[in-house]
Amino acid sequence: MPQDHLTDSSRCAVLAQAMQDARLLEAPAPAAALCWIDTFFEAYGDRCAAVADALQIVRELRAEAVIVPALPLEKLRNRQVLFFLDTVSQYVDSQPELRGLAIEHDLGVMAEEFGVDPADARWAVRMALTGLDDGPPLELLFPLLGHDRIMMRIGAVNSHLLHGRGLEPIKYGPDGKPFETIQGRGF
Repeated sequence: MPQDHLTDSSRCAVLAQAMQDARLLEAPAPAAALCWIDTFFEAYGDRCAAVADALQIVRELRAEAVIVPALPLEKLRNRQVLFFLDTVSQYVDSQPELRGLAIEHDLGVMAEEFGVDPADARWAVRMALTGLDDGPPLELLFPLLGHDRIMMRIGAVNSHLLHGRGLEPIKYGPDGKPFETIQGRGF
């Protein structure tokens, strides 16, 4: 029976066993999976006091899609962000390995190409990948999600933006004030 609480000395082995019990990991665990678990604890260790906490986050990371709340999705609704996110997807697809990338720098360069503020660009990527405003550094999140999930999640957001209501943003937010998307220089 796996222990309920994760301690520094045993947390990798305990989580690996819990993931195997939940059929989220094969047995025996390959070396790459153990490396993934190490990265997981580097990213989420402070949020995982118990095995159940860790397994919930693992399930969220393993999901093919996320739900982006309506108002944050509206902030993404413009051509520059759409092209920027597509460029991020192409960038991920071209990388043989997602560990050790200079993601902060690289996202800044890509954002500049589309006139998107670097902080807005990081927020847009995080929102597309997790549906959340905050989380672990993107340098840790990218290898945890992996190529396929990153590309699927960005593709889903871009598809929703293009094939949902299109790129015309809402005029007013729920507070009745004019609503603005992430701004970029026009094309």
